[in-house]
Amino acid sequence: MVKRSHILVGMLFVASLIITACESTQETTLERNKALVRRINDEVWNKGNLEMMDELYSADVIRHFLPDGSKLIGRDELRDRIRNHRKAFPDWTEEIVLIVAEGEFVAIHFKSTGTNEGSFLGNPPTGKQIQTNDMSIYRIVDGKIVEQWLLPNLLSLNRQLGLISQ
Repeated sequence: MVKRSHILVGMLFVASLIITACESTQETTLERNKALVRRINDEVWNKGNLEMMDELYSADVIRHFLPDGSKLIGRDELRDRIRNHRKAFPDWTEEIVLIVAEGEFVAIHFKSTGTNEGSFLGNPPTGKQIQTNDMSIYRIVDGKIVEQWLLPNLLSLNRQLGLISQ
């Protein structure tokens, strides 16, 4: 005859397996989401591989530009913005300094560097090199970026370009 304590131990064992499986799945999803954000930085921003955007962003992605509250809506509009930014800074790179994931969100602190060799925000090229510290939060659904909140350090960028005084 099976003792009650054996049944209880068995139930606890099964429950612990289920919890472990759920935690493992969540950790896998978080790592997958962080890997997606790393690919965006490496492929799209650092290498300028804009064809990758179809794989990495949803077609109706929304990008919130926090300094002025403006938004970009849609992958094509975002692709155009990135293309223009890379014309202004052809050697643009972003190095992720810190990456944190929770649920469907990934937050990064990243260091941006580049040389201003093209028109930027209506200003002629300065030839100056810049380095800023910026932050973004991404929302990921079904393996694609559906939303981003971007907080670039525009004050530092504009000062380094000589567009505003120190």
